Amino acid sequence: MKEPTTADGRTVSRRNYLKLGAGTALSLPLAGCFGFGDDSATDMSGSPSDGSSLTIIKDGTLVPVDPDVGVQEHADVLIEDGEIVEIADTIDEADAEIVDASDAIVLPGFVNSHLHTWQASVRGTTGDWTFSEYLELMLGDVSSRYEPEDAYLGNLFGAVEQLHTGTTTVLDWFHIANSPDHTDRAIDGLEDAGIRSVFAHGPPGDDGDTWWEASTEPHPSDIERLHDERFPANDGLVTLAMGIRGPDYATDEVVEDDITLGRELDIPISMHIGSLGPGGIYNLEELDLLGSDLNYVHGNRFEQEEFELIGDSGGSISITPEVEMQMGMGMPVLGEAIAAGATPTLGVDITSNVSGEMFTQMRMALQAQRALDNQPAVERNEQIESVSLDARRALELATIEGARALGMEDRIGSITPGKRADIVLLRTDDITTAPVHDPVETAVFQAGTSTVDTVLVDGRIVKQDGVVHNKAIETHWSAFEQSGADIIDESVVEPERP
Repeated sequence: MKEPTTADGRTVSRRNYLKLGAGTALSLPLAGCFGFGDDSATDMSGSPSDGSSLTIIKDGTLVPVDPDVGVQEHADVLIEDGEIVEIADTIDEADAEIVDASDAIVLPGFVNSHLHTWQASVRGTTGDWTFSEYLELMLGDVSSRYEPEDAYLGNLFGAVEQLHTGTTTVLDWFHIANSPDHTDRAIDGLEDAGIRSVFAHGPPGDDGDTWWEASTEPHPSDIERLHDERFPANDGLVTLAMGIRGPDYATDEVVEDDITLGRELDIPISMHIGSLGPGGIYNLEELDLLGSDLNYVHGNRFEQEEFELIGDSGGSISITPEVEMQMGMGMPVLGEAIAAGATPTLGVDITSNVSGEMFTQMRMALQAQRALDNQPAVERNEQIESVSLDARRALELATIEGARALGMEDRIGSITPGKRADIVLLRTDDITTAPVHDPVETAVFQAGTSTVDTVLVDGRIVKQDGVVHNKAIETHWSAFEQSGADIIDESVVEPERP
């Protein structure tokens, strides 16, 4: 990997850094994990890439999440105009930009299938809340305090956090569409972050009772403007989806109208369902609305037949284990989703109470399901003979399965020739990852944000040498902090408890 240099241009490796002494001047960014593009950059993302149409990721330990390619040591990956063109032992192109991966695991970027990105502004406020308190206070009060610029800042900083932690694609479930300006600025934030994203336009956040209590209000018509004006082709780095209330929060008439509209617009549809109780999937079946374009979030209290209906109809389930277990929704339903043939995916959900990185979600989902599967043997006072799910499956949940859920499996989710180059390099010379005996296990069980060295989105380097490069972050850092402070000052963030 590219190493920092001293003021006189000498290379400084991470192994010999301490030998130079504290007084040595390094060309490292002052902001720690964030750096900023130079004035010649043409957009706010400030990528360090020089714009070369050819890039070679060289000499890496490749974990492609593609069984036809397979795990490889000392592999080169050739990228041209954002597309993965070739994988081989050695690739030489005279004009290519070289990314040294000799001390790295090279894997596809994570796909976070469910995130309310706007809540980055109010981090660290709901870690002790129940789900009922979240519905009452976050969606009944805090969400109404956001102005359009707050929506921009929350989405910008929340999306850049995703890049920093190794996520290259996110479904942004936006439920503070309080005005067209809120929506436009939220999309601007995603675009300025430089992340691949599916913007799931949801309801306003200015009246919880109207929008979340057996709602008779149809989906805001502004989604048609977005479809026609902001996403006419819907094939860019940011694409459009529809975040509906679904049968848990709206009447059957509204649910039918919303899904019909989403299908007329030919966009994916996502809904929160099954965390209040069972039966929602039966409603959809009776209305003849089930389909492969539907993404179901949580599902903790579904009955077994509901999982089977989802699997039979080709639907996906977004599992957000950390939030679900905290807020009392129920245990994550990974095992049920897999058994039913549904597409199982992982998401973070809300960063007002948990961190935004996918490493934790992988580990929690995997180990929670293992514990559930182990419990019958425990109750018989027996030892298990094998674990039910392995590390490889956990990595699939965070990558290719998320891509399938978003309808993007032909473009992202694995390092496969012909797909777009959404790629992450994890350091293997870090105290937390060395030595590497099994790169899949290292990526799932040992790696974390601190080991995310390099991130590419659509072939463009957005993080390098552990530093995210984004000009908008520098420009708006103070405004972001002030935005969060103002929102919290105006909101009720202390639940009333007996």
